[in-house]
Amino acid sequence: MIETSVAEAGRRYAGAGLPQRGRTSSPVTHSRITTTLALVTAAVALAACGSGPDRAERRSASTTAKSTPTAVDHARMHHGSVPTSTSPTTSAPVPSATAAPTPGPTQPQPTAPTPTPATVPATTPPTTVKPFDPNAPIDLSGTPGVTPAQVTAAETLLRTTLTVLPRFATTAAAYAAGYRSIGDALTGDEHWINWAYLDDGRVFDPRYPESLVYRVPRSGYPKLEAAMFMLPTGSTFVDIPALYRSPLTQFHVHRDICFARTVDPLQRVVAGFANSAGECPAGTTADGNVPMLHVWIVPHPCGPFAALEGIGAGQVADGETHNCDTLHSGH
Repeated sequence: MIETSVAEAGRRYAGAGLPQRGRTSSPVTHSRITTTLALVTAAVALAACGSGPDRAERRSASTTAKSTPTAVDHARMHHGSVPTSTSPTTSAPVPSATAAPTPGPTQPQPTAPTPTPATVPATTPPTTVKPFDPNAPIDLSGTPGVTPAQVTAAETLLRTTLTVLPRFATTAAAYAAGYRSIGDALTGDEHWINWAYLDDGRVFDPRYPESLVYRVPRSGYPKLEAAMFMLPTGSTFVDIPALYRSPLTQFHVHRDICFARTVDPLQRVVAGFANSAGECPAGTTADGNVPMLHVWIVPHPCGPFAALEGIGAGQVADGETHNCDTLHSGH
């Protein structure tokens, strides 16, 4: 449209400036014609190239389009080819199984993830604590190295003792049944023994326990807390019946305690201790040197068959250590 207008203007200007036929042009007229042609030429040049602001915008857009790399340019730069699909995708491209892309000079090399050490599961099953409660059902299972028959024997002994022993609740009842104190009340646990029961042919019979154990408080009356079963005179650890020879029921002896008789034919009291050679002072004997086992009818922190602590603990079989059965401990 611009070109047509300019051409039309040129014709008009040219028509106005050209001399009519038969007339002679003057110098002024020639000057006007030259000026007019110059204006027409400039207008045509402007029309062909475009106006100032429009041309500048087009040139800027063209320059920006050429200088800004497109996604296709990136593809050519990094992969050497242009993807055939231009549709958007939400998943990461799957790398080729036959050829992996070579990283560029500024692209960091991929590193393998650091493996996390695997956690090795425990092979030992968790231990279920079964506290000893005299008023609750008895369950002594779970101790390693104890057979089911030994568990049953220990549970039966404990259950029967809990039922029968309270008939000796007082020291008066114990005295009437032939028991006598060995004189160890100062330790806090006083033993009453019926010495005749050691050799009566009954073993592990809660109706006829060889010894009774009373807790001696600072004030008040002694309280029955355990029975102590003793093997016959002259017995050793090898004489313990197989059903009770287990980590659950640990026996002990008193090799170093020496007893003396009193005016009471049924009583023997602690009178001293044996020397390093195991010899008791004259007039005394090591009557406590037989395997024995406590059975507690009250909760005990080391289980229902625990020995006493300190000097009352005695000695266990060679190769053993004193057992504290925390699995069946009482509170």
